[in-house]
Amino acid sequence: MNNIIYKALAAAAFLASLVSCKRMDVDVRENATGYLYVSLERDDSEELVFKSVSDTDAAFVLKIYNELDQLVATVEDHRTLGETPLALNVGKYTVTATSADAPAAAQFDAPFYSGTAGFEVLPDQVTNIDITCSLANVKVTAVFSDEIKKNFKTYALTVSNGSAGLVFSNQDGTEDKTAYFSPTGTLAWTLHLENNDGQEYTLSDTYQDVKPKQHYRLSFELEEKEEFGAGGFYIVLDDTMTEKKYDLVLDFGDEDVPESSSDFEIPENGVLELNAGDNASKVLTFTAQDGFRNLILSYGPTVSAMSAVRTSTAQVDLVGATSEEIAALEAAGIRTAAVEEGATEAKVDITDYIAAYPIGSTTVSILAVDVNGAFKETSVDFVLRSPVEVEAVSADPWAMFATVKGKWFAEAQPSGIAFQYRKASESTWTDIAAVTPDAGTRTYTAMITGLKPQTEYVFRAVSDKDKETKEITFTTETAEVLHNMSFDNWYQEGKAWYPNANSSDFIWDSANGGTANLPLGLGIVPTTPTSEVAVSGDGKQAAQLKSAATAGKFAAGNLFTGKFGKATLNPVGAELDWGVPFTSRPLALKGYFKYDPKTIDYASGDYSHLKGTQDMCQIQILLSDWTAPFHVNTGANQFVKFDSDPNIIAYGSFEYGEMTDGYQPFEIRLDYRDETKIPTYIVIVAAASRYGDYYTGGVGSTLLLDEFEFVYDPDELSE
Repeated sequence: MNNIIYKALAAAAFLASLVSCKRMDVDVRENATGYLYVSLERDDSEELVFKSVSDTDAAFVLKIYNELDQLVATVEDHRTLGETPLALNVGKYTVTATSADAPAAAQFDAPFYSGTAGFEVLPDQVTNIDITCSLANVKVTAVFSDEIKKNFKTYALTVSNGSAGLVFSNQDGTEDKTAYFSPTGTLAWTLHLENNDGQEYTLSDTYQDVKPKQHYRLSFELEEKEEFGAGGFYIVLDDTMTEKKYDLVLDFGDEDVPESSSDFEIPENGVLELNAGDNASKVLTFTAQDGFRNLILSYGPTVSAMSAVRTSTAQVDLVGATSEEIAALEAAGIRTAAVEEGATEAKVDITDYIAAYPIGSTTVSILAVDVNGAFKETSVDFVLRSPVEVEAVSADPWAMFATVKGKWFAEAQPSGIAFQYRKASESTWTDIAAVTPDAGTRTYTAMITGLKPQTEYVFRAVSDKDKETKEITFTTETAEVLHNMSFDNWYQEGKAWYPNANSSDFIWDSANGGTANLPLGLGIVPTTPTSEVAVSGDGKQAAQLKSAATAGKFAAGNLFTGKFGKATLNPVGAELDWGVPFTSRPLALKGYFKYDPKTIDYASGDYSHLKGTQDMCQIQILLSDWTAPFHVNTGANQFVKFDSDPNIIAYGSFEYGEMTDGYQPFEIRLDYRDETKIPTYIVIVAAASRYGDYYTGGVGSTLLLDEFEFVYDPDELSE
């Protein structure tokens, strides 16, 4: 350790009183003083193996604080204490010593030291304290070998701590200087070389976990590498701390060099300006007649998908790249494949990477090296700009609402992000300010409600800055209804009632066709019209579902969309087709019900244990993309699998087991398992006895249903 010692004697009068409260452990007398000697030691050791060298007589500023952390004395130059002694009132103190010059974020040949010590002044006594001042900066030096100085007319190393940077260059005499940086936790460097023929090369990297007192000695050499063939060289960076080496192949005259091409135009200066979000194809193609030895892809700064924070440049050699490296590239939006050594062609698709990049700039660079050491580097600086802060992305329209999506281009969310919409046939815009932002993807969404079905609308994204942006058109879906959802219309054939206007307009059915007529039937009609309605009016009727039994057979009062097929005797049961054509996407089914349950007196099979318990009713609704109605066969135990059928798009159910006081409203919300599919069939099925399909229920359980209605507008859903 190279220690440089400073001695200073402090012995001058300091007349002000330093504390306002009495101390029990110190003899406090009126104007009592003591004398302070300061031994200031500057510790020039570093956490690494290198030593700092600076003037041995540099001035230090001393600041003295009392126990209340109040500044009571300042000495601008500790060296003056020998001529102007300092006296302090008795008490306990803290002294800090810092280099006289204020620290800069980055500065050549200006180290900054600091240290602190505590001490106590006693009456008429001399107090000796030692202060050790350590380097508070990060130290960086650069070394360029004689080979580099000989072969390159320009070499410059730029080093930055993220807030300030310095350049070591042979063009202005800074190559041998010592740089000091305030510690920010990171150091990034870029080496730029231009050889005597005017060819330029660039190499860069970033150090993390950078701390005070560390010395980064960046030593660059130019060495021959035999396996690259004659004229093949590489740059070696020895940073000593990690023993890492970075290879940059230099070609001094190979006849056959790799070639590159692209499906987009690259300007001569290598800077391509685009609107942020540009998704035009950007594919780079590389060929090497002698076969690739290396294909080093560098890109960045990258942007985190989770935080939208820029990070350092990423780099991967596609020759021999692992599946994990290829997957990481794909996650960043770069589509390519691992390249075998000796392969002669490779493609790198950066379309998605550039399309997803926010406003700002990023560089994509690919160094192609063939097996003989010949190389070509292709580098493009993409500058992403946008005439607007925000832009509409997509709309997901339903019948009476739509979820719209927009994006912003800058890394930070602009102020006042919102949407505006209007009917395509109108000119007045309506504002939607309630949006949900996602900083990770720089997008935001909103729901527009109160729309009209089968209507064309236009929307756009806006912010405080931008009001007239790209417009997107969408058309809302249909809001279908089923015939006779009020259950006002009925017709009768024989004993059986049917809840339809006539046989040609057939939507609803029940098991009446199998139970009403002997000999196959039981001679009972469980489902009938009733004048006991939820909403009064001329000609109004409702559906009455009443469970019954005859000849030892149980039949639940039931109603469903579809058509009854036939009753079967062996095995005993019924065949029926569930579902009618339907292509809309309602959010819920609502209506009115009245229920009078009875004790279960018929129970069979797996439901025998329910005998003696109270019955319950059930209403179910599902949307599916079946290609035909579902064929139910109760005798063969063939039923819809509500939980596992992959063709069921949405499902909802309602069950109730108590007696109601008159009609009560119900609402069954549909749970959409896939919000991208459009249905082909709808099934609504209701039963006075929940397990009537299994011949289980209570005779006399009665369910009245009236005024069914679909809900398409989310604002009309109950709380």
